[in-house]
Amino acid sequence: MMDSSGTQQYGNIVLAHRSGTSIGSIKLSSGGVSWNKSGGGKEIKIPAKDIDGLHWSKTTRGCQLGVRRKGASDIQFLGFRDKDLDSIRQALDGAAHNVEEQEVSITGRNWGNATLDGATMMFAVGSKPAFRIPLKDVNQVQQNKEEVLLQFAIDDTAGGENEDALTEIGFYVPKEAASFQDGQEHPAKVLHDMIMPHTDSGAAVGDAIASFGAVAVLAPRGRFEIELYGSFMKLLGQAQDYRVQYDAIVRIFVLPKSNTPHTLIVISLDPPIRKGQTHYPHILIQFPSDEETSTDLSISDEVFEAKNEACGGKLNRHLEGPAYDIFARTLRGLANSKITKPGQFRTEDGSGSAVRCSLKADDGYLYPLEKGFFYVHKPPTLLVYDEVESIEFMRQGAGVLSNSAKTFDLAVRMKHDQEYVFRGIQKGEWLNLFNFIRQKRLRIENLREAEAGPQGPGLAVDLGADIDTGLAQMDAIGGMDDDDEEDADFEEGGGSDEDDGDDDDSELSGMSDIDDEETKKKATKAAAKPKADKPKPEKKRAAPVAKKETKKAKKDPNAPKRGLSAFMFFSNAKRDEVKKENPDLAFGEVGKRLGELWKEVTPSEKSKFEDMAKKDKARYEKQKAEYEKSGGAGEASAPAPKKAKAAPKKPAKKKEEEPEEEDDDDEEDVKDEEDEDDEEDDDE
Repeated sequence: MMDSSGTQQYGNIVLAHRSGTSIGSIKLSSGGVSWNKSGGGKEIKIPAKDIDGLHWSKTTRGCQLGVRRKGASDIQFLGFRDKDLDSIRQALDGAAHNVEEQEVSITGRNWGNATLDGATMMFAVGSKPAFRIPLKDVNQVQQNKEEVLLQFAIDDTAGGENEDALTEIGFYVPKEAASFQDGQEHPAKVLHDMIMPHTDSGAAVGDAIASFGAVAVLAPRGRFEIELYGSFMKLLGQAQDYRVQYDAIVRIFVLPKSNTPHTLIVISLDPPIRKGQTHYPHILIQFPSDEETSTDLSISDEVFEAKNEACGGKLNRHLEGPAYDIFARTLRGLANSKITKPGQFRTEDGSGSAVRCSLKADDGYLYPLEKGFFYVHKPPTLLVYDEVESIEFMRQGAGVLSNSAKTFDLAVRMKHDQEYVFRGIQKGEWLNLFNFIRQKRLRIENLREAEAGPQGPGLAVDLGADIDTGLAQMDAIGGMDDDDEEDADFEEGGGSDEDDGDDDDSELSGMSDIDDEETKKKATKAAAKPKADKPKPEKKRAAPVAKKETKKAKKDPNAPKRGLSAFMFFSNAKRDEVKKENPDLAFGEVGKRLGELWKEVTPSEKSKFEDMAKKDKARYEKQKAEYEKSGGAGEASAPAPKKAKAAPKKPAKKKEEEPEEEDDDDEEDVKDEEDEDDEEDDDE
């Protein structure tokens, strides 16, 4: 699909690379070519000035577009259709490169001609290419008389779930090979010398270009010696070694730790390191912030110039300064990657760039960066803002943060239906995070609550066990502007915390337990203590009793029930269907799923439920008028006669009259007496 700017975009395009294949989307324009992996991760951008040629081939998996780069190996994109060629040529018209059509050899013969085009070796049968080899993937090249043997690096980021991998390939070069005649050297030697500069064995003058010893690595955990080569990095440990190709490095993060003299270097990988069933998408290396070092790169002049040109002149032969900075800058130059550091966000006291919190059962730090949240260190989690669906500021308990609560939670919901809850963030960081998130234009679900701050009123509601609390809250928020009258079916302050099986912060998890225990002790003490022993001063009793009568008005069971909203009618109609299709969903997750379905409902379908809501509202208004006309509303809201006629000077007589005037519900009687005693204790 071509937009107004002349950019052509295609989905489900496969990037062919050393570690297998990855699916993503590609954009083609006069400015160049860019490819992004689906779901985030690897990103490849090829400016028009770096493109040396384009070729188009038909393969067994559709059509393939090859991009030749200046001073680098070719990149192949698969998954196009025959009819896409014309639109691709139109989109790349301003790139000053014609797309050359090449027919792939399918004869299966194993003899032909080998040619080098920059950092790519192409083997052709006749005039048709059979395969291409990116020489950056070659670890060693050896000559044995008339044979040239190429060995490929098997690193820990390659393969993924694949069981087979190419380890070596040999080429027989006879004396008659016209392409490599030198007059003095054997053609095999000529081919060997042409390949050597593009491999790791030809990049370094010594064993490694640079090395850093006894470095503390948090993931995978251990102490390692790190060696940097021309196209890969080695982590050498006592029990385990790791090898990482530079093209697997997506980005390098430099994250100073708050309140500790250490700095983290995070290396994000795609694909991740895979050892057995364990995957490491991020390598976490910790340096003392005050450690100084210097290094001289052991690299050939030719490779140094090529690396320095690729990274924009940011690679230096001699470096000195903080150890973490030297390592990050050296790796950036060799891997041609980017360095990301904390931006504008600062904590409440201004001392750091991260807030302390916990994810699942582990404590760590959440870094709000310019393009994403990064949580370290266990498990390291990168949440790119482009993939964030919404954010919610979550108060403790049933939705209202009490004055004594010191922390709150932050829920980040992704577009791929995954949720991350960062718990135990200090209350003082609320405003900083809120302003930062608003600045990044991220959607906040409970915006009005978040604007009110950590002490603002909550909107938690409780409808009992038959209706999802999450649905009721959404309905309550949506219906606030329609009717200001209090809904008798809703009890504010209800709701429950979602238990995801993780260990919460001790301060968070203990608050509700303490409140419940104190309430039980107070109620037990009030019920067991004889009322005759309690003094009841006349002047202090009158005002609280009148206030209590208004606040504790009982609900009339004959009162009409309020009308349901359109969303609630939709929820009641779809709840059984959602539970049937998703039997493993938790109770609270059902409400979230219904909310997502409600957003997808078309206006025509939604009108059906809106009509049902209007009819139900009309029913409620009619029943409400009849109920008030019959005097039911007045009776339900009026204070009990026993309390209105109570004489402060005759408490004993009032006690005898109370059982006759109150309802027969023993539990309600006990509750009223306990509440009354509690209020008297407060007055005293």
